Amino acid sequence: MLSASRSVPAALIVAAVTATCLVPAVPALADSSNIRFSQPYVPSIAPGRTGQVVIAAVNGSDPAVSGTFRIAAPDRTTFPEARFYWNGRRAASACTRSADARLLTCDAGTRAGFRFPANAQTQLGVSVRVDADAPQGTTLTGGEWATDTSASALFAVATAVSGPKGDKGDDGHHGHDGKPGHHGKPGRPGPKGEKGDKGDTGPQGPQGEQGERGEQGPANGPKGETGPAGPRGPQGHKGDDGKPGRQGPKGHKGDQGKPGPQGPRGHKGDHGKPGKPGPQGPKGHKGPKGDTGKTGPQGPRGPQGPKGDTGKPGKPGTCKKCGGHHETPKAKIVSPGKGLRVHSGPATHHAKTGKVYTGTVVPLQCKVNGQNVDGNSIWYKLADGSGWITARYALNLNKVPFC
Repeated sequence: MLSASRSVPAALIVAAVTATCLVPAVPALADSSNIRFSQPYVPSIAPGRTGQVVIAAVNGSDPAVSGTFRIAAPDRTTFPEARFYWNGRRAASACTRSADARLLTCDAGTRAGFRFPANAQTQLGVSVRVDADAPQGTTLTGGEWATDTSASALFAVATAVSGPKGDKGDDGHHGHDGKPGHHGKPGRPGPKGEKGDKGDTGPQGPQGEQGERGEQGPANGPKGETGPAGPRGPQGHKGDDGKPGRQGPKGHKGDQGKPGPQGPRGHKGDHGKPGKPGPQGPKGHKGPKGDTGKTGPQGPRGPQGPKGDTGKPGKPGTCKKCGGHHETPKAKIVSPGKGLRVHSGPATHHAKTGKVYTGTVVPLQCKVNGQNVDGNSIWYKLADGSGWITARYALNLNKVPFC
């Protein structure tokens, strides 16, 4: 395998000499908002064989998202499968190939896209088949790898050189072709030039001297001396406590007085007023229900009236919004699963009211513009009034008017 240089034309010269060697080199980068693409090495694939091309995607300090990859095959090569590889594994999203199998378009569709983490390298790969009549020992250029937000990054494929054909044997047949010859190893890199001397730094000018600081004068005058304290006079003596006086004699208890005369008897009170009437007694039980009388005899049936005339058949109705067509609008369910959900409104967030199985033909009433489902924003209203279905998975069999 070959190393990639800053441009594909430079890889042409290297590939002619070292078609099967892997030599690290500075990659060719394609600038974008965050992602930078490069081809770490040019793979060597023999004519008529299939190999894999690796593209390195290096992201910056912010995450990046790409919705589409457009990959063109180099000259004299094709893509044998409609797939690409993400860090050595098959990507979940399938690609579409052009009629000549020389262009792959990989679209993330309604998903969040192909996400590249911040400060990370992602290995992107794709299988390439070299034409059987491609020349040996050459570099096939013209490959391009691009996203929807960046310039295309060029990549190439080198073809191996087969060994000489064997001599004619004793049985008259030529020997088998020899195995591909190995190219010489690349020469050692030349010596690195000496680093030039660093220029002298100019002298720094002298710093001026700092002037002397003046003396600080006294803040206040000197404090006078404190005079001596005078002598303390003697403390006087405490007088003696006087003795408590004697308790006087207890007085005599006086005689009890005689009881006073009884007062006169009070008059008899008047009779009280009559009390209020008591509460009403409980209600008596309901008597038994009487017997039901016998049903009277049924009266005679009246004679049947004459049959009315049959009305004439009405004229076929017309639909003002159907453009003059009398045929009921219909659609066939073509959902890839077992069926298609019916919603109460023209969007998937509306409540689910039922399901129509795949292959069923349903009558329609009209159509409106609603939620976009995989690139189609038309929604059909079912004629029975049960709800709405998306037109993305319903094939209209005739003209459907707008509501």
